[in-house]
Amino acid sequence: MHVPDGPLTGQPYEVVAKFRCGGKERLLTMFFAQFAKGRDGIRDMIELMRIAQKRYGRLYTCTPGK
Repeated sequence: MHVPDGPLTGQPYEVVAKFRCGGKERLLTMFFAQFAKGRDGIRDMIELMRIAQKRYGRLYTCTPGK
């Protein structure tokens, strides 16, 4: 799915997560230009954000959510 027009032309899908990691508040933002036809873009963005939070935790040696 691709949305060619609008204020975010080129990156119409955005997901933002605010979470705690190592006692500090963190903010991750991801932008997507399109999703493959037949994919559930919302579900994919949620899953990718979960993966990003886990990797953030490993990279900065903290536990997301704590």
